[in-house]
Amino acid sequence: MTNIILEMICPICENLHFVETTDEQYARYVDGELAQVAFADLTPTEREQIISHVCPACQGKIFGKK
Repeated sequence: MTNIILEMICPICENLHFVETTDEQYARYVDGELAQVAFADLTPTEREQIISHVCPACQGKIFGKK
């Protein structure tokens, strides 16, 4: 298992952001496994970054902060 860094550009603010995961987890997600299952060790915010590419700051604006 190798750690990888997923690089994304937020579609709202256009800032670059990153999420670290493993190649195995990412491959399972790409093959159709639910993000909640494939990335069980990541936070909900990190999983949402992978799903929608929306950065944490914009997620806070959209969904509200806890």
